[in-house]
Amino acid sequence: MMRKLKILHRDHLETVRTLIIGGSSRLGFAVASGALANGSKVHITPVTTEKLSTKIEIQSLYPNAHTSPTQRHNIQSMLDVAVKETGGVIVYTAGDSRGSETLAKATAASALKHFTVRYLGPLLVGKLVAANPGKYLNSATSSSIILTSGVLAHRPRPGNSPMIGPAGAVEVLTRVLAVDLAPIRVNVVIPGLLDTELVQGMVGGNTALLSASVAASLTKKIGTPEGTAEAYLFSMRSALATGQGFKIGSGGLLVLAVMPGKSIA
Repeated sequence: MMRKLKILHRDHLETVRTLIIGGSSRLGFAVASGALANGSKVHITPVTTEKLSTKIEIQSLYPNAHTSPTQRHNIQSMLDVAVKETGGVIVYTAGDSRGSETLAKATAASALKHFTVRYLGPLLVGKLVAANPGKYLNSATSSSIILTSGVLAHRPRPGNSPMIGPAGAVEVLTRVLAVDLAPIRVNVVIPGLLDTELVQGMVGGNTALLSASVAASLTKKIGTPEGTAEAYLFSMRSALATGQGFKIGSGGLLVLAVMPGKSIA
């Protein structure tokens, strides 16, 4: 006899509280919008004091969204403010500028600085969840943590060495946290080239470089934060997904770059 399957989709998101760390970025904003549109209660906490207009915009679109000021150096305070009840989802999209330092000029200090926001932040989130059972997340498959990496960890380009370490480290951390925090689920989304301010800054107005990177994909389209946000929503909903990395890169990893060594995808 076939059993009726219980599928967690919109109804599941309506029952959870979602904390988005780094919600002032375009990607974080898209994840927040998607969660709110599906009924989740969302709390947004940026790690910098920049982009206050983004917080104002999302509150105007979704009056039930809550934002808090920067808590960059106190993740526990961030969690205490955001999570007033157990259960829910923690999404980490925070990142800092990669810079343009060459390998020849890299130092131990300059290389390690990239780990502060991108790796130590997620590690401390996991630590606080483990140290406070049931306070921030229920010990259940309905609870999850979703981290963020990038496809450069899988297709590095010349000049990436000084700053690419955190992307790979976060993917390893995802698998370890999935084991340590089980049954709470931990996954990582791995975006490709996105139409964001960060990418526009990286290409520096070089439209030919951007076009070449888009051409070196299967969809022939630049990724959008909204399209990538769907991977985060799937990770929230699927009670079977844990310890996984979801690559959302327009198939760019399956083809050779049009401009080897220069493509930014």
